[in-house]
Amino acid sequence: MPIDDPRVFASLAESLADIEGVTETVDQIVAFAVEAIDTAYGGITLVKSGGRAYSTVGATHQSVIEADRIQYELRQGPCVDAAADSKIVVSSYLATDERWPEWGPKASALGFNSVLSAELHARGRRIGALNLYGTSEATFSPEDIALVALFARQGALALGYARSEEGLREALETRTVIGQAQGVLMERFEIDADRAFATLRRYSQHHNIKLKALCHQLVETRVLPPADAGGANDVVPTPA
Repeated sequence: MPIDDPRVFASLAESLADIEGVTETVDQIVAFAVEAIDTAYGGITLVKSGGRAYSTVGATHQSVIEADRIQYELRQGPCVDAAADSKIVVSSYLATDERWPEWGPKASALGFNSVLSAELHARGRRIGALNLYGTSEATFSPEDIALVALFARQGALALGYARSEEGLREALETRTVIGQAQGVLMERFEIDADRAFATLRRYSQHHNIKLKALCHQLVETRVLPPADAGGANDVVPTPA
């Protein structure tokens, strides 16, 4: 697909415009990239725990997941390099690439002889990398490299937005269910909102139940989950 063809990015923008959620966004970015670059193997590396860990999402084949997994285990490879500190990483001869003396031969044994990884960066932080694998040597042309760099930029913006939206939606849902659970306790025990929240928090801590899960159960069943030995009297308030 020619890099100067305006339909390339019009198509990408259109494909991402109506997608909701991180999973769907990831799948669409990878699907578009492998089709445009004409390779069957791709996926996305996501940075986790402040760069101390990585995970693969949207992989087109199990062999992509395995090649990435070996990289994460060895802390060596193009996906790790691109996600951590490089804009674009490309190799045409993995088996003999001196940058990854351990990983390269292992990737070649999986059937991959070339790779192209492009950093995903949005909202002031690294998200990860878009990774494409080739089964032949020198699979990726200079035009492919430039094209993937542009895809990565567009995809990172969409992925960053999707992650922010998903996080915001989850935060709002949590806030809503906590408010509903507070209302149940306020009505039952004739207490104010602050005391109701303190009761939920203490019960969550004392009985090792996540606050959101506790609130969902209280709203659905109108009763607190069964307590461990010792009962719940230490956290359930008496009416004012």
